[in-house]
Amino acid sequence: MRIFIRHYVEMVIAMFAGMFAWGQLQPLFMPPMPGGAGAGAQMGDTAVRMGQHGNAMASHGMAMGAGTPIWTSIGNISMMELSMVIPMVLWMKFRGHSWRHGAEMSAAMVVPTIPIYAIGLAWPEVFGGTLSIWSHGAMLLGMLALMVVQRDMYMGHGHSAHDHAPDARVTVAH
Repeated sequence: MRIFIRHYVEMVIAMFAGMFAWGQLQPLFMPPMPGGAGAGAQMGDTAVRMGQHGNAMASHGMAMGAGTPIWTSIGNISMMELSMVIPMVLWMKFRGHSWRHGAEMSAAMVVPTIPIYAIGLAWPEVFGGTLSIWSHGAMLLGMLALMVVQRDMYMGHGHSAHDHAPDARVTVAH
């Protein structure tokens, strides 16, 4: 069980590293939030900067509150997800997993967020400024679910990640 937990924690740490890196790079790729010159716009800009540099999950949710178009929120969160997937897959590869396992874990991470985004698009008031928090929770649960389904691999029972070749076939000579 210790191996299972360690693997999960290592992937989450890699994801947070990617999320932090995206927070540092985000100003280069994402346009500034629209708004006037009033105090409300300044507070919104501060919240966006906090989302880029601070506690990404909590303050990022603030940055996507009232006044932020839902498409901007979803685009920003999607880029954050990509920034989390890349280091997670690279870490898995470093730990001996195949690219296929990295792709499976990426899908387990991203697919559960799709209904969250769909609800956020259809009814933005449902999540308000917490869309990011809900999507991150869905990611973590999706990853955990895949690990439970494939627990033999993630607990290291009698084989390593190297032993899982996609489509490995045995031929017997007669």
